[in-house]
Amino acid sequence: MQIPHIVFLLPLLVGTEGFNNAPGRKQIKYSRVSASSKLRMVRFDQSQEKWVPSAPEDRVGYGPVGTLLRVGPKPFVIRITNIDNYDQGVYKLMANENLSRMEAQGNFDAYLENPNDWAYQYFKEKGGGYKKDYVNDGMDPKSLVFKGLWSSLILALASRGAYCYSTGDYFYDFLKGI
Repeated sequence: MQIPHIVFLLPLLVGTEGFNNAPGRKQIKYSRVSASSKLRMVRFDQSQEKWVPSAPEDRVGYGPVGTLLRVGPKPFVIRITNIDNYDQGVYKLMANENLSRMEAQGNFDAYLENPNDWAYQYFKEKGGGYKKDYVNDGMDPKSLVFKGLWSSLILALASRGAYCYSTGDYFYDFLKGI
């Protein structure tokens, strides 16, 4: 019986989500780009029925690996499988909220990860509450090392499971020699 390869990625997809917003983590604040210093805008092109950036800088943000490190695998998979819709969502957020490309990407990635939590945070910010930094959140060296170690552990377990499944060995047979 063949099982899809995605089954072996499920522990990775589920296992790393919980560490992005661990209690007690230091939250980094940043300042939004002021409207006067931001002359470029994203506009809606009626002929193409798409959001179009006016400046080349609005096309550049962080890459798909940045999405994976900041938010996790769910937005990463959505981003690499549906590039045009991802960019349109980011451009629309840039235009409607007057955000830079990276701020809009961070917000959109957080929305793709969990729309309810993002909406809750959005309305808290609009009401004068804490402004979450989606660009730098989880990108400090300590968090990156922790994510790398946790992902390595999950991948090792998933690899062992795949090996045992394909050879018919028991998962814990390697402990017999200890």
